[in-house]
Amino acid sequence: MVKVGDVFYINTTKGRGYFQYVKHYPRFSYLIRVFEGIYPDEDQNIAGIVHSPVAFLIFFPLGAADRRKLVHKCGHVPLDEEGQKIPVFRNGVPDPQTNRVEVWCFSDEEKEWFVENITDEQRKLPLKMIANAASLIYKIDNGWRPENHPW
Repeated sequence: MVKVGDVFYINTTKGRGYFQYVKHYPRFSYLIRVFEGIYPDEDQNIAGIVHSPVAFLIFFPLGAADRRKLVHKCGHVPLDEEGQKIPVFRNGVPDPQTNRVEVWCFSDEEKEWFVENITDEQRKLPLKMIANAASLIYKIDNGWRPENHPW
């Protein structure tokens, strides 16, 4: 059973990517924060990693991935103040012909609101999306960030 603050790694094609379990959202999955960097396949200073910059937040089926041994628990570090903040997520449906989102939906745990044109700062907000293990590995290996998502 996973607990908030548990730290895991997932093996990628370039090494290990580390992340921390933040919160469970019943309608989406487990929210994780993925830390910058890819590390060699050896024990790391977990406390140091969880204080490194966060590359992105994303939903991930952590319970299932843990049971299937796709991820590996390597420690537990209580969430810091930043990790406990409830993020604002952005979500949108791209037009199939233009691959652009005309209206974005922003939401937190209390409300949601719509925006047509988003700022560069809003583009950095986490996308409300669920990644499977293959997608998470791809994102870590390729330095993916929400602001670089194609839509």
